Amino acid sequence: MSGSFLRRKLKNTLFYVDNLQNYGYICGNILLINSEVIVLKEAYDLLEQKYSHCCDLVKNDEFFTLYADEKKRHSLQVMGAGNYIIRRVQWLKNKPESYIEMVKTAVFLHDVCRFEEIEYLFAGKKNYDHGVEAGNLLQTIPLFNDIRIWLPIKHHGHLIEELYADEVYQNIRDKELQKQVELICFIIRDADKIANMHMMVNEKNILPLFLGKTDETYCPQTDGVVSDIIKEEAFAGKTVSRDFRASVADRCISYLSWFTDINYQASVCFCNKLNVIPKLITLFENHCCDEDFKKQYLEYFNNYLKERVYLH
Repeated sequence: MSGSFLRRKLKNTLFYVDNLQNYGYICGNILLINSEVIVLKEAYDLLEQKYSHCCDLVKNDEFFTLYADEKKRHSLQVMGAGNYIIRRVQWLKNKPESYIEMVKTAVFLHDVCRFEEIEYLFAGKKNYDHGVEAGNLLQTIPLFNDIRIWLPIKHHGHLIEELYADEVYQNIRDKELQKQVELICFIIRDADKIANMHMMVNEKNILPLFLGKTDETYCPQTDGVVSDIIKEEAFAGKTVSRDFRASVADRCISYLSWFTDINYQASVCFCNKLNVIPKLITLFENHCCDEDFKKQYLEYFNNYLKERVYLH
């Protein structure tokens, strides 16, 4: 993997480093950017293997080929957002480099089974949970069979209550280890959301995947209406379930509600750096036609952000 490869990957993104002129390279078995460990090469090779297998299978389908490419790019972006958070959270300050590498590995491999999910979709199959499957896969690989890696990955895309309800998590006798699993899961979840939100508000060709409609198919009379159940959920101080979304306006509220599941102050700082929050609010304003609800919800949302206490 060459510097030119990563220069292409880093083009037009803020995720890896503050200075976009910086780029990464391989030193031994570690991917570096400006001499900082980004991810173990073995982790990159595993993701590359899954990605390449998927690309070979779907190579004659433009949509699924682009889908696979996007998911690889997403993994790199999440790793970049994760690195920003990892460098700044207090509980990692005195951890040895080997521990930091473990956390970065968990962040990078969070979507390692996305490519198998794409293969399932390509074959017309459904009901594939890429987080659960990744957790199962990583337990079979000695280098990654660390509960601090595979268990947070297993639940990174679920509501956090599913981690807490997991029997494996509940049966961790070492409470310090259990806490580490939770805190690493928080990093993955934050980085994943940051990458998705950044993509949502900055890449117009990707936005319909999040909204479920294009500008041409958006109908204000139906898509701009907030569902009754969403109106109830919106003020509950928790992430709105995707199962309740019926309109584009519903989806916009659910994405704003992701901020109830942002855990670290560093994550909020990075969102501010990327100017994500104002752009998400604008997205909601443009797609919600209920002016009274819009005013009420945005007042609630802004107050929530001011009062929320984050981890450091």
